[in-house]
Amino acid sequence: MKQIIFGTSPQALAKEGLAPKVEPWEDGLRTDPNDRAFEWWYFDAQFSDGSTAVIVFATKPMLKYKGPARPNVALTITRPAGSKTSRVLTYGPADFRAAKEVCDVRIGPHWARGDLHRYQVHAAMDDLAAELEFTGLVPPWRPGAGKAYFGGLDRYFAWLPAVPYGRVEGQLIYNGQAHPVRGSGYHDHNWGNVPLSGVIDHWYWGRAHLGEYTLIFVEQVAAGEYGYTRMPVFMLAKGDRILLGDGRPLRMQARRFIPHPGGPPYPLEVDFQWERGGEGVKLALRDPRLLEATDLLTMLPRWQRPLLRIFSAPYYFRFHADLELTLEMENLSAKVKGPALFEIMILQGKKYPKRP
Repeated sequence: MKQIIFGTSPQALAKEGLAPKVEPWEDGLRTDPNDRAFEWWYFDAQFSDGSTAVIVFATKPMLKYKGPARPNVALTITRPAGSKTSRVLTYGPADFRAAKEVCDVRIGPHWARGDLHRYQVHAAMDDLAAELEFTGLVPPWRPGAGKAYFGGLDRYFAWLPAVPYGRVEGQLIYNGQAHPVRGSGYHDHNWGNVPLSGVIDHWYWGRAHLGEYTLIFVEQVAAGEYGYTRMPVFMLAKGDRILLGDGRPLRMQARRFIPHPGGPPYPLEVDFQWERGGEGVKLALRDPRLLEATDLLTMLPRWQRPLLRIFSAPYYFRFHADLELTLEMENLSAKVKGPALFEIMILQGKKYPKRP
């Protein structure tokens, strides 16, 4: 069985040249786009009128990390009534530019730039556009060095939530009109040099802002050759102060799986529980409303899909759900309810129905 090393120690910080506090350069370009590596900057927002926006700037498609850069921008806008429109545009390597000192990414005419506190994002594709400003209300955070190493220190997957929760305002353009918007949002940054479908079996990832509290909760399970090792991640903040950042005590249980046409089943109930030294946090996700269901093999050329489908059935779900947070800590007790966003990423789907 191959080993996974979690970069949470002081030695891992020193190896990566990181300070305990996140610095602006960490949200800059971290890979060579023409090497065997991938990288993406992800932004999403929910607005008071019921609309949403998701914008992703990537050096390559997720499932094709080898070879020269294939920069692409994805924009998805959901209107207040629920109808959704998505666009993905791919450009040549010469159309990609990104700074190393700070987040300043440009792909064709689309761009994102920011300094860990405030970000401007612009994406415009025919009749669909987003012009948004994100202002962080919870400080940037990462679990240790934010890296997991797979079978060696030269093979890794990294993650940085630069804006765990923030305010968003600007405008969306759809249906031939500009719509001023205000709401809340999130931004993270991912990069690595391992094929995710080769090292990860599946993950559950969620986030929420309930009253004073901001949460990020993740259950990741490695691929079989890594022993299906669990890689949980957890962050809890109150206001602008991070209370918890150690994911090791986090446990998840998924129940009441129902079938989905054309894809694997998904659960109607998901519980997370974090316990350490008499302190505890419980998360109960209920009533998931399906926002997106995508067969990931459709990202590949048609001629490759039948053969790959013999070995795997990668699939992606995205949900809104109701979340109840129960918090029992020293000098702090609370029970809060509200909305949450969570996703299920299944990368080795043939085995998935046998376990959450």
